[in-house]
Amino acid sequence: MDRLAKIGVILGAIAILAILILVGLTVSLIMSLDTEPENFSHQVEYSAELRTNGTLNDTEILVPYPEDERFREVIENGSEDPNVTLTNDLNASTSITDSGYLRLDIGDFRPQTREERYRDITDNPTFPDEYNESGDMRERNVSGISKYSSYDFYIRIDYNRSINTSRGLTEEPHLISNSTECQNARESGCAVTRTYMSYDAADETYLEFDVGLEGRNSWNEGFSWGGNSYRQDFYNSYYDNSYLVGSQNRWIDLIGREVEGDGTYLE
Repeated sequence: MDRLAKIGVILGAIAILAILILVGLTVSLIMSLDTEPENFSHQVEYSAELRTNGTLNDTEILVPYPEDERFREVIENGSEDPNVTLTNDLNASTSITDSGYLRLDIGDFRPQTREERYRDITDNPTFPDEYNESGDMRERNVSGISKYSSYDFYIRIDYNRSINTSRGLTEEPHLISNSTECQNARESGCAVTRTYMSYDAADETYLEFDVGLEGRNSWNEGFSWGGNSYRQDFYNSYYDNSYLVGSQNRWIDLIGREVEGDGTYLE
């Protein structure tokens, strides 16, 4: 076999192999598009976040809490259930009031400096201030407090059933809110809830606080992710820098938004 014939055979083999690979990928893609949904997960997450640049003394906060027995049980009996994730950055003692609020009894609280809290990052002198602790670009105008540290109280519960996200604000765990004055109940800045703040602090101490809840279903269809959700977000600082200044002993309005029926739904 001469040289040209050998080259022709090699090129032909390469062409056949390429065609087989292309056919295989096409079949896999078609099968993935035809695949039944799988890897379902159903979760409801509650979070309260505090950001401050100074020491708080004798700190107690009453914050809206989900109207749901499973969330109440986490506070009363702990989180040994493998389907429950609990984070308490604030080291707060917790209880539920008769009116259904979560009491965070924090006592004296000194936030760590950025160097103390994120020493593994701040030891790197090239790490810029505009990045957060995860290494991602910090959102602009999210906080009115310069070089703050964030502290969370967070609960996530994995459910063994689908969550009714299309009516989550009435039929699933939700926070007490008031949106009666809004033309559109899902309008950003429309809904309002309240939290009680009690602490002593210096006049130059700033504090931001927000609380939220999200329920979601998620799944995979082949290579694609699908899901739907409902959520509530309330804050006293985002976007308008209305953070608290100095000592507090009063109820605070938190404005925000409520959304349900967001995402895609299986037939």
